[in-house]
Amino acid sequence: MAEHKHNSPLRGTRVIPHPHEGDSSYTAVNFQYAGQQGHVHEIVVAGGRELAKVGFPDKRVVYYLLEDLELLPRD
Repeated sequence: MAEHKHNSPLRGTRVIPHPHEGDSSYTAVNFQYAGQQGHVHEIVVAGGRELAKVGFPDKRVVYYLLEDLELLPRD
């Protein structure tokens, strides 16, 4: 069962995902949005790994490992 951290201080933070090629955690959709700016909806802990639920301008939501996100400065 995944643990949701809805009160994450990262919620709303602008990010750019940089998934690592060959990482079996990722699918074609993850690589489709790689390098595009999105924002963190929430952080989820699953299998001991922190995943960020990232929303993009086209309303698509994609999960990335937190460690694979470039955090952008807040406005």
